[in-house]
Amino acid sequence: MPEVLVNGTKINYLETKAKSSEKESTVVFIHGSGGNAGLWQKVMDGLAGQYRCLAVDLPGHDASQGEGMKSIREYCFFMNDFLDALGSESVVLGGHSMGGGIVQDFALQYPERLKALLLMGTGARLRVLPEALEMNRKMASGEIPPKFYPWVFAEKASPEILSEGEREWAKTGSKVRYYDFLACDRFDIMGEMEKIRLPVLILCGREDRLTPVKYSEFLNKKIAGSRLEVVEGAGHMVMLEAPQAVCGAILGFLDRI
Repeated sequence: MPEVLVNGTKINYLETKAKSSEKESTVVFIHGSGGNAGLWQKVMDGLAGQYRCLAVDLPGHDASQGEGMKSIREYCFFMNDFLDALGSESVVLGGHSMGGGIVQDFALQYPERLKALLLMGTGARLRVLPEALEMNRKMASGEIPPKFYPWVFAEKASPEILSEGEREWAKTGSKVRYYDFLACDRFDIMGEMEKIRLPVLILCGREDRLTPVKYSEFLNKKIAGSRLEVVEGAGHMVMLEAPQAVCGAILGFLDRI
């Protein structure tokens, strides 16, 4: 797994190179709360025929050093430094859940660095249920043992998909996961969405219980010219549950911009 120093911190990322040199765009993916770059592997493999793809382990997640951050804005600044460290100028930036919040904030702070946005299972506000936030606080403090909950997946998700999700979940510690949920809970840019003036693809699983379809419909309404696609049979972890549908939507979108 390649790595790069970002402000003195060793950051790991995944990379797949395009098999064809016709497409110049680089697609960079950001995972959600407590996630890691590996969650994007299936989608990256599906896009590798045409696009160079990168996926980052945010600080403190999986193999990256550092600590989790407590605000979307901090992660936004980190992503700017990450792209600087890689020498990437203009990219397609994609994010899931918390990662989608980072992408939205990045589009407001650094629009000149972007060609387009991919927003998956996310919203302009990412409030966390108080019960879920408290449960994660207790896990982070050691009051209760860490436990994986499958409610991020569709009800009929296969045992294999659930096992894969649990394996990836276990790669990031409870404290970092709690910080991520804090960052999400504090995030609210609902009044700023109309400032985004970039091509945007919005994806959401029909059965997403964390960021329901209405969140994506709000984004689609507020971002002029954005495209919304709802993936049937998928829950919040749409890139694990339906990678082929996600890849198809992304390729169709990128081919038109």
